[in-house]
Amino acid sequence: MAKRMMSKELVSAIVTAILLAGFPGQAFAQKKQAGGQRETVAKPLSEKEQRKKEAKLRKELETPYRKWLSDDVVYIITDEERKSFKNMQTDEEREQFIEQFWMRRDPTPDTQENEYKEEHYRRIAYANERFASGIPGWKTDRGMIYITFGPA
Repeated sequence: MAKRMMSKELVSAIVTAILLAGFPGQAFAQKKQAGGQRETVAKPLSEKEQRKKEAKLRKELETPYRKWLSDDVVYIITDEERKSFKNMQTDEEREQFIEQFWMRRDPTPDTQENEYKEEHYRRIAYANERFASGIPGWKTDRGMIYITFGPA
């Protein structure tokens, strides 16, 4: 019985010492909370990679009109409209063109909403949701057919 008491006291003393000293992992957690920042795991980009990344970003941000032409209306714009749009010089002209583009397709011009435009973007969203397979759904053949012709 005395041995049991001795071992209970020993266990209690060890637990108390651990709690007072802290767990080995606790020191790391405290250091992290105290502002110890982690070092970056990823390698920094070389100058060539950085320039390439910046050029890609510039090209993407260069004009939202490129995205509109190559992504949003790629299946419904006519060749003549595309050629006309590419020949425009200012963003103001492009804005007016886009506005006219949707107005020409509006089935009920007297209303505030453009039902055709809303349906077109709804179809793109549906195609992206349902037909994506490693690439966006609007880029797939099924997506193109759905966007162009609507539901079966």
